[in-house]
Amino acid sequence: MLSREDAQRFLLGALGEFAPDWEPVGDVTEVTAQDPNAWLSGVGTFGVILRHRSTQEVKVLGRRSGPQPASYHRGISQLVLTAYSDRNTDPVRRYLEEVGIARPSGGRRPAFRAG
Repeated sequence: MLSREDAQRFLLGALGEFAPDWEPVGDVTEVTAQDPNAWLSGVGTFGVILRHRSTQEVKVLGRRSGPQPASYHRGISQLVLTAYSDRNTDPVRRYLEEVGIARPSGGRRPAFRAG
């Protein structure tokens, strides 16, 4: 299980790399099925509130509903964050694109070299 501190660190790194215009409003928290408004991404899901630095738009990760104005999205899986920590950036980039905060990749594909 990924610790909350590691999840926070990995998410901050991913935001800095793929969505630098967004910042967390509070700490990353674990999302559990005990909350009826939770929006899980499997076992080990984390949630956080994000705010755009200039427009103040708010996105809530890991909840289905809540106060407006905000948009609500499924939480981020510990598997996605762990992959990012191992420098497999595709899952976190795709997640941030799904949420609508990642800068466009310009259609570039990652370059892999053998050997």
